[in-house]
Amino acid sequence: MRFHDHLTEMWARFGELRRTHVELYERRQILLEPWTHDILHWGSDGTLHGSIVVGRARPPVTRGGWCPCRPLDVVTPEGHGVVISS
Repeated sequence: MRFHDHLTEMWARFGELRRTHVELYERRQILLEPWTHDILHWGSDGTLHGSIVVGRARPPVTRGGWCPCRPLDVVTPEGHGVVISS
């Protein structure tokens, strides 16, 4: 491989590392602000999550589409507990 090819590969790996780091940082910030989980937003599965309509607020969704509501979006018919959907 040429030196240019090594640099290109290294730059691509650095970009992937940066994107992963940003995604994890955004997830951490969302988990530190639990009051934002009820803001109306679209989940990565295409369902609408939340119940509060806010004009200008950062939705609790990362750039990659992750939101903390996914495991908690289905309630049992009896209203007791939560069914974790995959």
